[in-house]
Amino acid sequence: MANQVAAGRWRLVAPEVVSVDNGRLDDEQLLWRAVLHAPIGWASGRSALAFRGLVGYPPRDVHLLTPRRSRPLPLPGVVVHVSARLPEPAPQLGSGPPVTTVARATVDAVAWERWPRAAAGLALAVVQQRLARPEEIGVELAVAGRVRHRAVLREALGLSAEGADSVAELDVLRLVRRAGLPEPARQVAILGRRHDLALQLPDGRTLVIEVDGPYHDVPEKRRADAEHDAALAAEGVVVLRVPGYAHRHHADQVVARLRQIWAVAARQARDV
Repeated sequence: MANQVAAGRWRLVAPEVVSVDNGRLDDEQLLWRAVLHAPIGWASGRSALAFRGLVGYPPRDVHLLTPRRSRPLPLPGVVVHVSARLPEPAPQLGSGPPVTTVARATVDAVAWERWPRAAAGLALAVVQQRLARPEEIGVELAVAGRVRHRAVLREALGLSAEGADSVAELDVLRLVRRAGLPEPARQVAILGRRHDLALQLPDGRTLVIEVDGPYHDVPEKRRADAEHDAALAAEGVVVLRVPGYAHRHHADQVVARLRQIWAVAARQARDV
């Protein structure tokens, strides 16, 4: 083996791991490099989720879950997380890279995120892409004990089970609560289309709140939205569209508009 490495045909990619391919390691090979470097370990967090098919949240490093007794030496590109709660059974290397379940990987990934909003978005993406059901992740969370962003994950799972499919919806929902309006329903079907949030105003009309991402800026989509909004207005439905940037950068204005809509409806209800 030493001769092959010295000749450049093989490559030492960790102190005890040799690659028989001297090209760039692909994602699965990077997982193998990490787990073979550790006396015992599983890929988890974003690394396991990416391996199991999650799109949109690529890991920058391989996240490795290990027991306290066998912490490996530092290795570039590998982030080691020590845990007393480990998967069962022990890793079986003959059946592919050892990775945690999607539910466990989601809880770990959320706990290892720096920002709550990113943590919520990741959890929603796992459910939206049908890698795990909210209740499966909830069971894993229940046995995890105290973990970072626990409350954020519980909220995201609860709303996901009710139909919310993006972190932007969570942001706008918080603004609705901040404005003092009643709790809205989510993913409500009106005139053949599902709407992000909907609630009843004091005068009996329905307020529909749409959280518009970049897709809604396409001219054809704007035209279709305008036609649908006109159809809703003809049925007495009030529509408020919140662009993707507004709920983050102009939250006060969104809250003020919500309160204004509620106040006008309350006044109309008194005048009847």
